[in-house]
Amino acid sequence: MADYLLDTNILSYWYDTTRPEHPNVVVKVNLVRQPNPITGYVSRLFNSVVTLGEIEYGHRVASSPDPVKQTAYKRFVQTQCPIILEITKHVAEQFGELRAWLFNNCTTNKRKTKTKRAEELIFPATGKELGIDENDIWITAVAMTHNLVLVTHDSRGNYGKVLAQFATTLQVEDWAI
Repeated sequence: MADYLLDTNILSYWYDTTRPEHPNVVVKVNLVRQPNPITGYVSRLFNSVVTLGEIEYGHRVASSPDPVKQTAYKRFVQTQCPIILEITKHVAEQFGELRAWLFNNCTTNKRKTKTKRAEELIFPATGKELGIDENDIWITAVAMTHNLVLVTHDSRGNYGKVLAQFATTLQVEDWAI
């Protein structure tokens, strides 16, 4: 009996019937939406404000935007995952723990000791240097804070290391395979 936080790529695969991952995601969604035969509990699917931001950004930078398709996709996301989880103080604390682990375990010693600019005191290594998209850290922090299963198709590189490192407190599933 778990609830799930869907990341941007899983939502996209679920919506886009032309994607090869679409059938696998639909099967998993239908499975988790079935009532538990013992308790009757039906899992809930959550979305993150970070994911909504990624969707909005994608629509605004599209090389040939289609307002009708974009509106349909946003309506789909809103209908299928109406509960939007916000960034809270607890999520921010979890984000800090995840990012610090990345910094301490995935950057060079040279980078850890030299600080040249004020912004580097706040973020001593960029997401690029950490080998992970900042939004993935935020989405992971949301899942961990709310004790949700993180559903993602992106577990490569340092992001995969984070997911493995925190496997005792974070459950991850890939519905696209």
